[in-house]
Amino acid sequence: MRQRRVLLAAVFLALTSTLAAPARAADPPLPTPGRPRIGLCLSGGGARGGAHVGVLRVLEELRIPVDYVCGTSIGSIIGGLYASGYSPQELDSVIVNVDWETIFQDAPPHQDLEYRRKEEERLPYFGIEIGVSRRRLRGASGMVAGQKLNFLLRRLTLSTTGVRSFDALPIPFRAVAVDLADGTMVVLDHGDIAEAMRASMAIPGAFTPFEIDDRLLVDGGLVRNLPYDVVRSMGADAVIGVDVGTPASELGKDPTFLNVAWRALDLSTKANAVVSRDQFTENDVLLVPDLAGVSMVSFPLMNLAANRGEAAARADIERLRRFSVGEDEYAAWRAAHRAGRRVADIRVADVRVTSVGRNDSRRVRRRVETRPGAPLDLDVLRDDLNRIYRLGEFELVDFHLEPRDDRAAADLVIAAHEKSWGPDYLRFGLSLADNFDGNASYRILLYHRRAALNSRGAEWRNQVSFGDLLAVESEFYQPLTYTGHWFIAPRLQFTRDKRRTFPVPGVGAVADGWIWQGACDLGRTFSIWGEMRLGLYRGHVTGDLPDVADWPRISEEVGGVEFQIAFDRLDRVVFPRSGWSASTGIRLSRTGLCADRTYDRGAARLRGAATTGRTTFLGICDAGTSFGSTLPQYDQFELGGFSRLSGFEPRELQGNDFALLVTGFYHEILRLAPPLGGSVFVGLLGEAGNTWLHPAYPSRHDLRFGAAAFIGAETFLGPAYLGYGWTEGGDDALSFCLGPVF
Repeated sequence: MRQRRVLLAAVFLALTSTLAAPARAADPPLPTPGRPRIGLCLSGGGARGGAHVGVLRVLEELRIPVDYVCGTSIGSIIGGLYASGYSPQELDSVIVNVDWETIFQDAPPHQDLEYRRKEEERLPYFGIEIGVSRRRLRGASGMVAGQKLNFLLRRLTLSTTGVRSFDALPIPFRAVAVDLADGTMVVLDHGDIAEAMRASMAIPGAFTPFEIDDRLLVDGGLVRNLPYDVVRSMGADAVIGVDVGTPASELGKDPTFLNVAWRALDLSTKANAVVSRDQFTENDVLLVPDLAGVSMVSFPLMNLAANRGEAAARADIERLRRFSVGEDEYAAWRAAHRAGRRVADIRVADVRVTSVGRNDSRRVRRRVETRPGAPLDLDVLRDDLNRIYRLGEFELVDFHLEPRDDRAAADLVIAAHEKSWGPDYLRFGLSLADNFDGNASYRILLYHRRAALNSRGAEWRNQVSFGDLLAVESEFYQPLTYTGHWFIAPRLQFTRDKRRTFPVPGVGAVADGWIWQGACDLGRTFSIWGEMRLGLYRGHVTGDLPDVADWPRISEEVGGVEFQIAFDRLDRVVFPRSGWSASTGIRLSRTGLCADRTYDRGAARLRGAATTGRTTFLGICDAGTSFGSTLPQYDQFELGGFSRLSGFEPRELQGNDFALLVTGFYHEILRLAPPLGGSVFVGLLGEAGNTWLHPAYPSRHDLRFGAAAFIGAETFLGPAYLGYGWTEGGDDALSFCLGPVF
């Protein structure tokens, strides 16, 4: 199970479930005359809500039948699953086996992105995407839309398909949410139970609001974190309440940013929770587990919270015992309760795609492999939804089932909700490099993408960078089919290069180079694996070294054929933990295609990573050749700078051929507190390589060897490195870099 750091969450979710449609649950037996009807009231509290499961263990041990369930936020999820027929043992399995860090990240891992989206991730852009819609800037309404969360909630509640009234569940159920428009409490008693759970835990700012019956709903804890009055109104004579809110004493003397943010939310729930507590009578039981050390976001500690909840229930066991019933009565209640989990195979009668907006439904439908007439396979369906989502144009891709009359078959409805802040998207970025010896460079980047320009999903992509390298690139990407496998991509590019270069070994000077170029490619994508392109290019190059006397000015026409193929299976762009990537490209400059020079240029790169424990081993192999021709200076290969023979300055080594081998490791030493970033590493690199100016077969005896040590961090601005390197025949150098390096 992949482990990923996530810094927000407020809900609970689940493991796997049977591929199934519901069998009709038996109605729960009526309470024995004279027995009080018991209501279960579960509060919100994020990961602390694991305590609810521990309380349920004790209720089952004491043979206490529950007649009504009401919950808020995490309480609505655990309560909703319990009301649907889950046993405490099944809920235990859920909280132990969920990969929380993955669930609360909408974005697929890098290796599962469409290749075109991977290209964007390799550039030093910040993670925030801003939309331009109706001439104003917009963004997402929450950090998490719930792409993975929604699917798992659907999977867990599959046995309730077709149940519209929550009174028809094995235990009648209510979820509490808040109407974002007017702040009023909304008690959800019908509809789709997975949607009710999702709405009840939609923490403002963390999760996007969820729409039900034309109302935007958010976390119910804002108005009723402990919904005592709601469960009473359902008909409960006595209430067992569990309050897992965070007491003020647990904030700490030196709170982190994240704790303060969650505390702000908790404070908004505390006042109404105090009112609810005061409503409990001596006939009720209110449990307040000791959850010291378990915060609202400590989801890996949910099992610990469950044990604390069990301890709290056992501490009040005598008051709870008065609700116990005899073995026969409880066995009948439990049989009716568990019947809600009995499921039968379901056949897909039809597949429909809705809510695609600007995107043509045929383009979306071609990515769905679930077929009418086949049994529902949730793993196949999950892959279908992921293929649609990773196009990068949808905020949420969800599904639901509409049972046919015979209930053995159902229509599968896939709802692809476009990003509300599109169709124009902006991203910004920054990269820096400094060797603390007078050679520093910087780039400020702006990226624009216009999506879904036509039925086949054409997009217009523009990139601008400012700094010592001024570059403007514009590409129109036109898929030729609805599947998007084949495409054409005309593009224009302008570059002005004012970086320091070394026209003569050991002599540095600031260049003044201009490149204008147009190109058109025919390409083939290989889904999430890679891409291949073949195209023609044509342009003009000028260059000068103003600080070098009598240096001849270059002014040349360029033109030729280019071929590129690349594959990327790394798990992430920066500090990869596993996977590999490979690319190769060949450029054939020809006078017959309007170029002033004829030459050939080929380059290849291979990168791989593997991790054991907290240590990752990295290997990089880079090579390029002119195939015996002479490259113009503006198209020569370059080495130098951190991780590219670190003892030399950037671009200090130039030639017609080059080779570079880098091996090393980096070890995770700590993690930054949010929102500063992620992991911090220390590492060592070994380097071997060189450039060769004159056409010849390079020899290993000509290689330059070196090493580098560094500390690196995943920061909110991007990857940052501080490294010290030495290279044979060069010098030693201290370097700072912001932006991808490896």
